[in-house]
Amino acid sequence: MRTWSEDHPKARLLERKQEAIKVAARALFLQHGYANTTMEMVAAQAGVSIMTLYRHFRGKDVLFQAVIQYLCSPKENKKQKMLWQEDPAEVLRRLGQLRLAYALNPDEVALYQVILGAMEHFPEVGRMYYQLNVEKVRDRLSQYFQELDQQGRLHIPDPDFSAQAFLTLLQGPLIERARLGVGPVPTKEIIEQHVDACVSFFLAAHQIKRGD
Repeated sequence: MRTWSEDHPKARLLERKQEAIKVAARALFLQHGYANTTMEMVAAQAGVSIMTLYRHFRGKDVLFQAVIQYLCSPKENKKQKMLWQEDPAEVLRRLGQLRLAYALNPDEVALYQVILGAMEHFPEVGRMYYQLNVEKVRDRLSQYFQELDQQGRLHIPDPDFSAQAFLTLLQGPLIERARLGVGPVPTKEIIEQHVDACVSFFLAAHQIKRGD
């Protein structure tokens, strides 16, 4: 497919078409699953011809991966960047609330279930989802923990392990229950209590031990 400069009208038109296709595919994949969604369904939903769809995405597997990228890669805004400059307790608390709000979103739960079903057709989609949804967050958190350790604010000798441990602690039973459809959706109060408990536990385990 021919490429254009970013400010060219054709480039903006192509971008809008790709956006419409991904929005349509997202809705169909979440509603019908990977196996039961066809390229013809996506083209009809997006209002494009099947030839146009294949010019943008050469197959359903490529389109599905683009949808995962679209859903799992929100842009970090200025407010989120400022988050890392606050007190560690507040950083972890806010991060925990954002993480759980994202993971417990019905669309995210549905996407996870669709990915499990799609892995039978191409396992690499699971690795892609893990890289975007877990590794990216863990790496940023590990960098933050390394900075805290170097500044002497907390004792975190293994930032990678501690980052993974905090994310695992956060997930707890809340996310698994949501993914399996077990029990009611946790309330805002339950989520806040869970996050506060995780943060308190983590900070207590990484306090600097001062000599007498």
